[in-house]
Amino acid sequence: MRKMKKTKIIDFMPAIIFFGFIFVIMILLFVLPKSEYSAQEKKKLADFPEMNVEKVVNAEFQNQLDTYMSDHIPARNFWAGLSSDYELAVGRNGSKGIYLGSDGYLFPKPTKSTDNLMKNAGYIKEFADDSDIPIYMTVVPSSGFINSSKLPFNHEPYIDGEMIASFGKSLGDNVKFTDVCKSFSELSSSRQLYYKTDHHWTSEGAFECYKLLAPSMGYDPLSEDAFSKKKIEGFYGTSYSKSALWMMAPDTIELWQNKAQPKDSVTVEITDGKDSKKLSSYFSYEQLENDDKYPVFLDGNHSLVRIKNSNVTGGKLIVVKDSYGHTIVPFLSQNYSEIIMVDMRYYKKEISALAEKEKADGILFIYSLDNLAADNNLAYLF
Repeated sequence: MRKMKKTKIIDFMPAIIFFGFIFVIMILLFVLPKSEYSAQEKKKLADFPEMNVEKVVNAEFQNQLDTYMSDHIPARNFWAGLSSDYELAVGRNGSKGIYLGSDGYLFPKPTKSTDNLMKNAGYIKEFADDSDIPIYMTVVPSSGFINSSKLPFNHEPYIDGEMIASFGKSLGDNVKFTDVCKSFSELSSSRQLYYKTDHHWTSEGAFECYKLLAPSMGYDPLSEDAFSKKKIEGFYGTSYSKSALWMMAPDTIELWQNKAQPKDSVTVEITDGKDSKKLSSYFSYEQLENDDKYPVFLDGNHSLVRIKNSNVTGGKLIVVKDSYGHTIVPFLSQNYSEIIMVDMRYYKKEISALAEKEKADGILFIYSLDNLAADNNLAYLF
């Protein structure tokens, strides 16, 4: 009889352990203090949902509760990392939208949207056809396309080259388009043009684009020797945060500064609606104290940023951009005395009116392919 009882207890041990584990997790979930922000994932964690009859009936409360419990489960980073490691072990590389490549690279999966991309080409063409000032543009290909030799064996196709070429042809004759795909592909074997843990290009990548834009925009680019480079260690980007592959090594950010530029020759005025602030450098060093260090370049995303360089004579440029523009504008500022940088996600006025008011010498559109394919704001150019 005792033997039978012992056997039954042993038979139920896996279930006892499982439910005991769930019980402990639930107790810890409600007892432990809650964080509002995940530093590794770079995101705000969900608040406990408000409960009312309507939310319960339409299942909104249950969905929000599930999100809350997922965001605040004890040892969340451990479980997220374990899940990612498991996905890799069973051959599901890229299950979280990020591929693990060779040499420590993390690659966002390729964009597939072409409809919106061509719509944006139409908006920019129409804008350029009605403009009295020169219009320039470039589209930055993805790291996965440029670093194709470092992609995992199984991956979705990256067709950035075809998409960018087709986009450029659709802009018409009034846009001076610079396609960097071929040059970037050739340079990728000797230069790190993109971060390994982030989707953005590095300062090296931005500098190479700055040189490639020079023939069409009509300026003489500075040589690399003209710059000093300050290294910022310990940068983990958005690809790292999304992948939850916590074993990856961090990137290094380089801040390039013109050696011959006098101190206090640069002013940066940032405007967001009625709010404004000023910097005396291209680099917002206070951003280096945050989890995301990329906003060190011109303080990150803002509605309108005016950059003046008293060390340069003449030239006013409007730059319509996504976050890739933050890294290249300090280089362009070596050839333009004033640059007005506009982010159409936040700037809700006509660019044509801004160009007329500012008496700009030219307008540069610079976007990454992924962002350009998803952007819906270019419909409001004028």
